[in-house]
Amino acid sequence: MNPEHSHNVPQLFYIFALISMFYMAYNLRRLFTIQIGKPDSRPFNFLSQLYNSLSFGVGQKKVYSKRFTYASIMHFLIGWGFIELVFATTVDFFTARGWFTDYLPGFDTPWFAFINDTGGIMLIAGCFMALIRRHYIKPNILPQNNFSGRGTFLGDSGILFFLIFLSIGGFLTEASRLAIENPITAHWSWVGYAISKTTSLSNWIYLKPYMWWGHAITSLIFISLIPMTKMFHVIAAIANITLTNRKKHGLIKSMNISEIMENPDSDIENISLGASNVKDFSWKQLLDSVSCTECARCSSVCPATRAGKPLSPMKIITDIRDKLYSETINNNKTDDLIGGFISETELWSCTTCGACMEECPVLIEHVPTIIDMRRHLVLSEGKPPTQAKESLEKTMQNGNPWGFSKEDRLKWTEQSDFKPPTLEEKNEVDILYWVGCAGSYDPRNQNIALSMLKILETADIDYAVLGKEETCTGDSARRLGEEYLFETLAKQNIETMSKYKFNKIVASCPHCMHTILNEYPDFGGNYEVVHHTELIEELISTGKLKTNINSDETITFHDPCYLGRHNKIYNEPRNILKKVTNIENIIEMKENKESSMCCGAGGGNMWHEINEGERVNVNRFNQAMETGATTVATACSFCTIMMDDAMKVTGNENTMKVQDIAEIVSDSIESSV
Repeated sequence: MNPEHSHNVPQLFYIFALISMFYMAYNLRRLFTIQIGKPDSRPFNFLSQLYNSLSFGVGQKKVYSKRFTYASIMHFLIGWGFIELVFATTVDFFTARGWFTDYLPGFDTPWFAFINDTGGIMLIAGCFMALIRRHYIKPNILPQNNFSGRGTFLGDSGILFFLIFLSIGGFLTEASRLAIENPITAHWSWVGYAISKTTSLSNWIYLKPYMWWGHAITSLIFISLIPMTKMFHVIAAIANITLTNRKKHGLIKSMNISEIMENPDSDIENISLGASNVKDFSWKQLLDSVSCTECARCSSVCPATRAGKPLSPMKIITDIRDKLYSETINNNKTDDLIGGFISETELWSCTTCGACMEECPVLIEHVPTIIDMRRHLVLSEGKPPTQAKESLEKTMQNGNPWGFSKEDRLKWTEQSDFKPPTLEEKNEVDILYWVGCAGSYDPRNQNIALSMLKILETADIDYAVLGKEETCTGDSARRLGEEYLFETLAKQNIETMSKYKFNKIVASCPHCMHTILNEYPDFGGNYEVVHHTELIEELISTGKLKTNINSDETITFHDPCYLGRHNKIYNEPRNILKKVTNIENIIEMKENKESSMCCGAGGGNMWHEINEGERVNVNRFNQAMETGATTVATACSFCTIMMDDAMKVTGNENTMKVQDIAEIVSDSIESSV
C-alpha cells in the first residue's frame, strides 16, 4: 500500500455511515411506489439505455438550453460540482479502506487537488445562482417554497443552503489538514490553501477534529435525507432517463380497445378505460411523475399556459405524483385525480404540440399521459368537449370531421386542369398522394392540394390518390380520447391500402403523415411516409422540378409541431424557400425549429376552443408579424387555417399573406415556364 494514499477513519464513522445508508434506503420507498402502475410494454436496448443514462442523465444533455441560459449555467455548476465531489468522496472511501491505492490519486496529487476545490466552488456558485433566481429574478411560473412544501424536506431554498453549508464545511476540513500536514503541493488545493492561511497552526490543530467530525456527520445526514428533499430528483431523474425508450418517446400507446369492446366477456358497463387514477397509468408514467424536478420549463414553453389557458404541464405531472404519494406512502383518501386534482378544462387545453417534452431535461412524456386521461373522459364517461363532440360524430358517420359526404372527396379536383388518377383505376403506382380531409373539403386547403397536383404532374410523377376510398386518419379522434373511433379508422384505411401497390405515401398534412407513419404500424400498417416538403425538395434537388425565384417578398416560415418537433423535419421547407426566393428575404421568427410555438389547432383543438385566456393562433401570428415579413409560409393543413384565421382576426389581410410551401412552389413553376 502506498502510504501517501492511506489515512485512518474512526470506526465510529462507519457505524454512523451504516445508519445513514439504512435510513436513505428506507426513504427510497418513494421510488418504489411506482410498482402500483400497469406494465409498460416498450422494449429496452441495453446500449441505448446506457447512452441515455450517460448523456441525458450524468451529462445532463437536455439541461443545457439557449432558451434557459441562466438556468443552464446554474445547473451545470451544481450538477458537475456535485458529481466531482461524489467522485472525490468515493476516492476518499477507497483509499481509507486501502482499495485500488496503486491506481487512485492521493489528496495532494496536483490535478486531483485542483479539481476537488474547483468542484466545491462550482457547487457553491451554482447554489448561490439558484438562490438569486428563486428570490430576486424568479420567473412567475417557477414554484417556490423556502424551507418546506410540496412534500419535500427543507423545501426549495433550504436544500440549497444545506449544500452551501456542506461545501464550506469540506473546505474548512481540508484547510485544517493542509495547515497541519503542509504538503509540498498544498497550493494546488487553491481554495483550502487560501483558507489555511487565515489563522495560526495552533488554531487549526485545535479545530481539526471538530471540523472533520462536523463535516462527516453533516455529509451522512445529507445522504440519509436525499430521498426526502428536492435532491431526490438526482436519483429519480437518472432512473427515469435510463429507462426511457427515446425511439418511442412521446408516441401514444395503443389500447387495442376494439378487442376489449368486441370481447363478449368484457363488462363494458363497468370497465374503466383510459386513466382516471394513478393505478391506471403504467409504472413508467408514474416514474415520470416521481422524477419531475419542477423546473417549470415545460410550462414556460407551453402555448396554452402562455396564452392564459388553465393548463400547466408541470402541474399535471406533479398532481399525479401527489396523488401517488398520498395513496401509497401516506395511505390517505384524497380527491379524485380527474375533477379533483386535475380539471377537465386543463386536459382539453393541451394542443399536444410536444413543446413540453422537447424542453423537459428528464425526458418526461406529458402528452401521452394527458391523452390517457382524455381517453377516460371520452370512453368511460362519455364527456368529450361539447364543441368537439360534433366533429367526432361527423367523422364516425362520414369519415371526415367536416361532415361532408364521402362521395365528394374528389369534388375539389373540378377546379383543376389536372385530374388525379385513383388507385382503383391504376392499382399500382410509385406514390400515393394522401390528400387528407382538409385538402378534400376545406376551401383554403383545397388550393394546397391543387398546387400539389400541379407539382406532381409537372415533375411527371407516377402517382394516384385514393379518392372516395380515403377516410380520416383519426389523428384528431385519437388525441381527443376517442380511441375506438381512431382504431376503426386506422383499420379501415389499412384494409383499403392493402388492396393496392405503391412505394411511398406523400401527405400534405403532418398530422396525417405522423399518424400513418408512427401509429399505423401498431395495427399492421407499415408504410414509407414522407411530407410533401420532403418530396418537393427531392424533386427540386434532382432537377425533376424546375423553379425560379418568383417574388421579392420577405418570408418567415412557421414550423408545424407535427412536422418539426414530432418528426424532426426542419431543413426541407427552408431549403425549398431558398430555391424560390432570395435568401436574404427569408426571416426566422424568434421561436423557430424545435422551439417553434404551436398554432393552437393540435390535439383536437381544431374542433373546439377553450375560451379562457388569449387565442394561441393570434399569439403565434403576432410573432410572425414581429419579423416584418410579408408572407407566413406554412406546411400544415391546420397551421394554414389557423394562421389565415389569425391574419383576418388581427386585420392584416392587406399587409400579410399566408401560403403553404406547395403554393409558393407552384407559383414559382408558373414563373419558370
